[in-house]
Amino acid sequence: MTNTLGGSTPHDPTRRAYAIDSAKGVGILLVVFGHAWRGLMGAGGLPDGVLFRTVDYAVYAFHMPLFFFLSGLLFLDVLRRYKGRTLLRGRVVRLLWPMALWSWVFFGLKLAAGSDANTPVTLADFPLIPLPPYEHLWFLWALFLCQTLVIGAYVICGKRLNNGGIQAAAAVAAVGLALLNPFLSVPSLIWGPMVEHLPYFLAGIGAGRFVYWRPRAFIGLCAGFGFALMIALLGPQKASVLWSLVLVLLGWTVWQALDRSGDHSGLMLRLLRYLGEVSMVIYLTHTAFSAALRIVLIKAGVDGVTVLLVLTVLIGVVGPIVVGMIARQLRFARVLGF
Repeated sequence: MTNTLGGSTPHDPTRRAYAIDSAKGVGILLVVFGHAWRGLMGAGGLPDGVLFRTVDYAVYAFHMPLFFFLSGLLFLDVLRRYKGRTLLRGRVVRLLWPMALWSWVFFGLKLAAGSDANTPVTLADFPLIPLPPYEHLWFLWALFLCQTLVIGAYVICGKRLNNGGIQAAAAVAAVGLALLNPFLSVPSLIWGPMVEHLPYFLAGIGAGRFVYWRPRAFIGLCAGFGFALMIALLGPQKASVLWSLVLVLLGWTVWQALDRSGDHSGLMLRLLRYLGEVSMVIYLTHTAFSAALRIVLIKAGVDGVTVLLVLTVLIGVVGPIVVGMIARQLRFARVLGF
């Protein structure tokens, strides 16, 4: 199992699902953009109007559901290969430890930033026990709960079913939970994100049997048209879980048609695959880089929204990659949760 954001690699290295890596690359770029976009609004650089909400809801309707979906695609293979106790121990190390460590790191950075932070903190706010999850680290906690729930279900009854039966059950459960979600109001910041995002993770497990499917260009074009139409119809309103689930399935179909898992692909696909492979370090650290640069630029008198957005997104990608390289050279990557 790799420590990239949201999953594992295929057992057979000759059939690596490159589309998963590159899709993670797209997803992590959207994560960095989304936080930079919201950061600018929080700092007063963007008005909270129709434009902001339209872009914001479009990004958030897709990018985090996508990561839960991708996390599920190969999870059944992992369940088959490892004992439940080993899996749970791995989830603690790979998800809960980074969540705790970086909650404390981010708190320290915000404390140091003082009033320049969008949401200033004091020592009294220190998250000794980082629950509810701190800021964007909610994903790690929600994914931990989703995976723990599925591991428990598999240990209890999943071993009696074949792969097809488990995948079919997961797909039915995903659709059922998506339909029921409007009636499953869970205001808890600890449990709510898991309940909301579990359908995407289950849908990924259900779609795992098609992970090597490569649709023809016509099917990809139709899926792309459907995806674009749904984003356009969404407008400045929050997507429902069912809406987001359809978006993810359409987007994944498009991406399977684009990245056909060849070893010799173009520069753009290779770059996206690389970003997918280092998505964990980007996810964990990008806001520190983006927020720090935004503060410096605004203090220096830079107020152009486009310039601020481009530079904060760029540093939010490049900065973490450099940190990851240094951590690997010093053999600190595992300790830091990368």
